[in-house]
Amino acid sequence: MLLLPEQIQFYRTHGYLVVEEFLTKEEVQLYEDEAQQLTNYCYEQGDIVSDWGCVIEPLGCGYYDDDQVTQQVKSDRLSYISLRAQSAPRALPLCTLGKFGLLAQQLLSQDQPTYLLNEQYIVKPPHSESAQFAWHQDVLYFSESQRQHSIVSVWTPLTSVSECNGTVLVEPFHDPENPGVYRGMSDERGSFAARMEAGSAMFMDGRLRHCSSGNRGASFRVVYMPQFSVGRIQHDGGTLAALAIPLEEQACITPTD
Repeated sequence: MLLLPEQIQFYRTHGYLVVEEFLTKEEVQLYEDEAQQLTNYCYEQGDIVSDWGCVIEPLGCGYYDDDQVTQQVKSDRLSYISLRAQSAPRALPLCTLGKFGLLAQQLLSQDQPTYLLNEQYIVKPPHSESAQFAWHQDVLYFSESQRQHSIVSVWTPLTSVSECNGTVLVEPFHDPENPGVYRGMSDERGSFAARMEAGSAMFMDGRLRHCSSGNRGASFRVVYMPQFSVGRIQHDGGTLAALAIPLEEQACITPTD
């Protein structure tokens, strides 16, 4: 699957792009199974909402021992796939790096390498109206110097989503000439709530302003969201700010500890 030129232009103009039926039913099941496994583990440790903030990172939630999540795992494709295959079929990390990564690369850069920056499951339990995320821009989680790296987040519901069960609300770019620059506080009139089926994907520019509502429904609302960056995002000392998994195999350059 490749994006059409008009889809890429829509993304550039508005800061987001929805691709319907992005994942097959079998692929949705892969991610759903792992989400259930990790959610069960996290519930054994505490509360999903109050202790985990509804965010479960496969490599950061404690499911793997700290000594397993090495700098090499965070920066080498084969090492990452090998570890991830311990909690899910190998097809899952290959889908993340391949199917997700290919479209992310189209939107980010054809000239510079694209890396998997982060991946997380966003799990909102039934009747968790307080499980809301305030308006924010993903790029602001990084320092000013790190923001030179363009990023894209792929918000992928594994269950159907609407205003009732905690979907994402997005505010498209105000000015295509100044992407990510918003005039004042969030403009509710210019935003919209996404209604998406399981397996559809919303690609969001790191500068896109968005939020999400709580889950008033009677079932878990589960979203898988990998994030990708142009280049490796590092701290001033050279350590990784997050993951830096290349989409394709390359010589491993392990960052300093």
